[in-house]
Amino acid sequence: MIVQQKNELESTENIDPLLKGDPLIPGYTVIHHMRRGRDCDVYYVWSEQRFTGCIAKTLQPEAQNNEDARQRLIQEGECLKSLSHPNLVRGYEIIANPVPVLIQETLTGETLSHLIRNITNENKALPIKQLSHLGMQLCSVVHYLHLNDLLHLDLKPSNIISQPPLAKVIDLNLCAAPGEIRKGTGTKQYMSPEQAGGDVLTTAADVWGIGAVLFFAATGKRPFQSFEEGKYEQLERPAKSVKTYRDMDDSLANLIDQCLHIVPQQRPNLREIYNILHLYIA
Repeated sequence: MIVQQKNELESTENIDPLLKGDPLIPGYTVIHHMRRGRDCDVYYVWSEQRFTGCIAKTLQPEAQNNEDARQRLIQEGECLKSLSHPNLVRGYEIIANPVPVLIQETLTGETLSHLIRNITNENKALPIKQLSHLGMQLCSVVHYLHLNDLLHLDLKPSNIISQPPLAKVIDLNLCAAPGEIRKGTGTKQYMSPEQAGGDVLTTAADVWGIGAVLFFAATGKRPFQSFEEGKYEQLERPAKSVKTYRDMDDSLANLIDQCLHIVPQQRPNLREIYNILHLYIA
């Protein structure tokens, strides 16, 4: 049985993504493959129904027998279909069988990660006004998610699309209601200490996520760097002050630092963050 499972795994690992012109599901034809993650393939597809290109997210071959990944993708699709916010990617439909496929709107911008790395490579920094606009939009969409009893739990620069004048949050694959969540849910360098430790999660976990994104947007550096298996720096030390890497007004720097406070109850709430950031866009 072990040998059989290993052979099945190896066979799926060797399956290439679909090619241009291949049918993904009825009504959707592959234009090109965009990326492959641990669980999902993302394609740019042509929609016969809408007569335009769309983004399709589906389980990659290795994950097609993973029931947890299947349910998470279906849940993400149902969430995006039911939610509507200017700073949230729009979900058109979720096809559950035989393999779930989530059809989403096409976003024309670049990830925040790509944008900031390009700025940093030119020895520049994101202007404070743009940083503040970004933070306010994140507060807005995260507040909306929280009103719908959802935590995002994976706020990071690669899950934010810069489509001026909007920042669009994508990927609700890990979203969940507040409460007990599996330990380590999220992306290691951006998750809150309580996510890393498997503690009960509140809206403060997403406040940490906003702080981590603003830290990166302001400095071009992650607040925590380690990729080491099983190691979570945020459980071992507090984040360095954002002023370690960039000189800025004390009030703004303290706000970002406070979002990354190791104690959830010590972090500001979304309205407090929004109101302070608003002072910097005048």
